[in-house]
Amino acid sequence: MKFDYYTYYLSEHFLPALMYNDRTGLDDQDEADLDAWIDALPVFGGHFDVISDEGDFMECEITRLHSTCHKVRLYFQTEETTQ
Repeated sequence: MKFDYYTYYLSEHFLPALMYNDRTGLDDQDEADLDAWIDALPVFGGHFDVISDEGDFMECEITRLHSTCHKVRLYFQTEETTQ
């Protein structure tokens, strides 16, 4: 089994929703933005992992607004090729 990943910089208030499916801290607009972002991901499924413990003030890739963001990776299984 082989894995690859995509890296994103995401506002910390989205992390519980991505990691634990806990959307209690999101308002309706945040939920809509998150759903649209997830629908546009290049892979379906996978596992999110927060890479950086400390956030940086930068542009969130979900909302395009500046906030405290963390480096997050989406790991996914790739097809193995035999040579």
